[in-house]
Amino acid sequence: MVQIRTYDDLTEEEKAKAISICVDSLLSTILQGLGFADELNRDNLQARIDAAIQKAEDMFTPWFAADYIMDTCKEDITDMAICDAEDALYPDENKRCIVLGS
Repeated sequence: MVQIRTYDDLTEEEKAKAISICVDSLLSTILQGLGFADELNRDNLQARIDAAIQKAEDMFTPWFAADYIMDTCKEDITDMAICDAEDALYPDENKRCIVLGS
């Protein structure tokens, strides 16, 4: 039987890995078109993301877009990733868990 753990049950190393995975997933989703409503959120996150992506395109290095986003939006992205990691459930070490749906 697979024992499911929450974020609080993880070791510090596991928490760091979970956050890293969530950062990578969020960046991938942003690069696939996820957008943020700057006016509604009363910030300029989407504008900074757009500028970072444009910088990558202008330099003919689109593969660095995620790095440029992190250069200007690291705190925002990391905070969202932490929330995602805290909301996730984790199987025991070395156990596989199949997730259906989203």
